[in-house]
Amino acid sequence: MLLPASFRGVPFAVTESETAGGRRIALHQYPGRDKPWAEDMGRSARRFRFRGFVLDGDVKFAGLPVELQRATLVQAIEKKGSGVLTHPTLGVLKVCVERASISEALDASNRSDIELEFIEAGEQLFPGKDKLSTAANSLLGKIQKVASIALKAAAVIEGVAAIASTLGLNPFRSAATAGARIWQQQIDRLAGDATALTRLVAQMPGEFGRFNAGGNAGVVGVNTSPYSDTTTVGELIPIASAGRVAVQTATAAFVAAVEIADLSDAQGVPPAILAMIDALSGACADPADAIRLMVSIIAWSLQSQAMSQAPALSVIIARAAAAALTDAVGQYQPASADDASARIATLGPVLESLALQAADAGEDESFAALLDCRASIVEDLRARGATLPQVRTFTFGAPLPALAIAQNIYGDPGRADQLVTQVAPPHPLFLPPQFQALAS
Repeated sequence: MLLPASFRGVPFAVTESETAGGRRIALHQYPGRDKPWAEDMGRSARRFRFRGFVLDGDVKFAGLPVELQRATLVQAIEKKGSGVLTHPTLGVLKVCVERASISEALDASNRSDIELEFIEAGEQLFPGKDKLSTAANSLLGKIQKVASIALKAAAVIEGVAAIASTLGLNPFRSAATAGARIWQQQIDRLAGDATALTRLVAQMPGEFGRFNAGGNAGVVGVNTSPYSDTTTVGELIPIASAGRVAVQTATAAFVAAVEIADLSDAQGVPPAILAMIDALSGACADPADAIRLMVSIIAWSLQSQAMSQAPALSVIIARAAAAALTDAVGQYQPASADDASARIATLGPVLESLALQAADAGEDESFAALLDCRASIVEDLRARGATLPQVRTFTFGAPLPALAIAQNIYGDPGRADQLVTQVAPPHPLFLPPQFQALAS
């Protein structure tokens, strides 16, 4: 049985595929010897080549317009780092993009031919603490990505008609433009929050205890860093600036799309909204920050001045934020079983409220996609939370150093930094007599 091909959750049709591999051989040839020695250095990295296409309105690809399929595929191809490839015959693989091309002929409005080359990613292994597996490396993470893509597609398809009907009437057009500018100010403000140096520094490699553990430290108390081991604080300044500029560019493009949109070209507004929310989410180094900001956008969309002036825009922005929220949860590392349960209790009602809003509006595709996002988040956090220890209360007769307590309750003084992160005492030498920490 052939699987539907996709990369980072973005589907594409395959007409031809090729897998290349073999062994890495170091050939040694010596003076005076006729026969060489072929030294086997291990297996070669596997490469996967595809030829295929994306087709306008294909029901197998959620009926998306070919323009959106191309844009989504380009975004997935150009994203930094490794990603998940669903191979028609080999199954799910972790790969990096080595080369890609998308070509159009006279039928570019209906079809684009693609050629993709991937190389298997593998893992960087080195001595140190074992990192917890995240949803990005699990089937649940892939389900979340698919749910997120489906929600974005539904937001585009069902949002165009609502926006066009609003912008086609002059009295509402000026209100929508004013609402778009309010959203521009709000998203630009959140970009400053996402790219604050205090938040970026928290994600630098290494163990910084309670001072720089960040919101995604996980149960081991070691944050999974998006930066290289040689990144310095000084290098974070241009990273922060680039993130803010990307968001500001996207918000300006969103306002421009609203200002020029009418009944004939309102289809440009939803993709501008998706790009704006993706830029804000991409500016967050910490998935915990992305979750926090996306939840705030959804809450703000339901009760803000922008909602009263531009309801159609605010609804699509909220759904785009829900899709980004689903992606962020897949990268988030719960600190304990209690943390995973708390996230479910917080995020579940948020997505439920958006789903009910879609149901009331008769937007069935968005309703189903939002329920799928909620289900994937709950299933993922429950599965990962079940493998994590719970939080319990510890009581000692007097304040003690973190090293001593870590040895006492865990038999491992190396977990002292984890205790400091969880308890946040005035000083690591004086943990309070009573505190809450991981049970094991």
